[in-house]
Amino acid sequence: MEAKVGAWNNKPTLFVNGKPTYACFYALTDCPGGRWTWEEEPQRNLRAFAAAGFRLYQIDLFLELVWAKEGPLDLATVRRHLRGVLDACPEAAIVIRWHLNAPGWWAAAHPEELVRYANGEYEKIERTTPVRLLMDDLRRTPRVSMASEKWKAMATAKTVELLQGLAKTPEGAALAGIHVACGVYGEWHQWGFMRNEPDTSAPMQKLFGGPVPTVAERAALDDGIFRDPAKRKNVIAYYRCQQEMVADLIIHFCGVVKKNWPRPILAGTFYGYFFSMFARQATGGHLSLQKILAAREVDYLSAPQAYGANYRDLGGSGITRALIESIRLHGKLFLDEMDQTPSWKWMNNVDTAFALTDVAADVAVIRRNVLESYTRGMGLWFYDFGPANQAGWWMDKRLMGEITRLKALLEQYHQRVYEPAGDVLFVFDTEVYYYTGHSGETDPYTDPVAVNRTMGEAWRSGAGIETVHLADLPRMDLGRFAVIVFANTWLLSTAQRRWIKTELLDKGRKVIFQGKPGYCDGERLSESFTRELTGETQEIRGAAAWREALRAAGAHIYVDGDRPVHVGGGLLLIHSKEGGAARVHLRNGSRLDIDIPAKSSLIFDTKTGARLLL
Repeated sequence: MEAKVGAWNNKPTLFVNGKPTYACFYALTDCPGGRWTWEEEPQRNLRAFAAAGFRLYQIDLFLELVWAKEGPLDLATVRRHLRGVLDACPEAAIVIRWHLNAPGWWAAAHPEELVRYANGEYEKIERTTPVRLLMDDLRRTPRVSMASEKWKAMATAKTVELLQGLAKTPEGAALAGIHVACGVYGEWHQWGFMRNEPDTSAPMQKLFGGPVPTVAERAALDDGIFRDPAKRKNVIAYYRCQQEMVADLIIHFCGVVKKNWPRPILAGTFYGYFFSMFARQATGGHLSLQKILAAREVDYLSAPQAYGANYRDLGGSGITRALIESIRLHGKLFLDEMDQTPSWKWMNNVDTAFALTDVAADVAVIRRNVLESYTRGMGLWFYDFGPANQAGWWMDKRLMGEITRLKALLEQYHQRVYEPAGDVLFVFDTEVYYYTGHSGETDPYTDPVAVNRTMGEAWRSGAGIETVHLADLPRMDLGRFAVIVFANTWLLSTAQRRWIKTELLDKGRKVIFQGKPGYCDGERLSESFTRELTGETQEIRGAAAWREALRAAGAHIYVDGDRPVHVGGGLLLIHSKEGGAARVHLRNGSRLDIDIPAKSSLIFDTKTGARLLL
């Protein structure tokens, strides 16, 4: 098996054995009872997705489960894990999600390498039932610091051992990629980041070059939500050190994968999270996006879809957490993790343990979430936590029937030249989080409002939306966009302010500024920087207000009524919770008068207006 990412039909594309392939995977859970491929329930699920046409699979593998003590890896278990997929689908291309967290016994033997928390000692956690190995990652637990050189050397050696061992086996012939994973839930967040303040450990202090900031120093602000760059250099430098460390680790381990496999192989990871980061971007987010996008070692990024009512609830947008257009610009593939539960309910019945309670809503959400990635030129995997965390979320004939039809449709449209269709561009920045409060308490505006409320509401405006990192804005084909929205760009250098003025404002482009654009230049804070760009910023509240603001700026509105739209790659999806009569306006001038059912996601061909998957 050979696998790589390359350009094809105007988008980054997965190639398997030289053939361009729609990147749609099935993945088992990491939880006990549903993770080992050879067991009864996982076998049933794997075979069901094989029957639905799936040939791409991902499986979790923890270093801790195949390295129980000093000595070689338990390669026989790894081979059996791969063989379970091949038993269900002999043509499978398999990606291993390789969890590099140090085993508990290794951590206990190296207490000097453990993460420490500025806000308290380790919590005492007692459990009496089997749990996920990732359980309690968000608590103050004795995990090994990602700054540990001893851990890095050990994890590197074991990754090399895994790859070189598998390369000699029949099962290794099906290996298409390695997804490197570490940190909270394997997603490269700092340990305990949402509720705690890592990392004061000796390894981190060595990496940083001195004592790391205290809790009080991290929380200190000087001007509203802002840190004064001149006064808070140490805190800014610490957060930057922590973020760069994670990016360097990802690049290192992806490079190890590629160097130690005899054929082209995918190397990717969880990274690029931006939306629904719980106002903890600097503490545990993914701020070094540009470094990762520039790294040749990394083929793809991935993330679960955004959390919260505006995103995941019926009627929400179902968007990814990443700035997809930046990832596409850099030629990387992005894989959404579709891990949203259908409407299973515990029935406590001897004949029916679980039952679906709202199939219409389940189908609507599946369509919405899957089309989100496809319309933006990317792929996804169905990550199957399942009822009771033992896989099987979609093991209902009605849901599997929908997934089968949907995949067949997207396979067909995938063959066409990809054309992006958004004409509203939202510009976001990651660097700004070094200069603003480190939580929702100290900065209740940047992440909660300017990013997440804005995106949740704007995506229900009926417009076609794209998102880009500020650093990539000059690379975009701006002629496609009716309006550009600067959402959280409080940090702008002199050169960036000048570019915005000469390339956008002076040329008459429609621009909407939120908050205080350019208030910080990285060296000081000044209202004069903001006045260089605008005398007035807009605070737009609600989907209807965004719809009218975007319409007034010249953006195309596909449908009224606070309905999320996903459009691109020849397809238009309209998602609706309440339903009702609506007029759909296509970009070619055609109008469709339709009755939208409640709890539905309708799919149309953007050129013909034909409704698909009736």
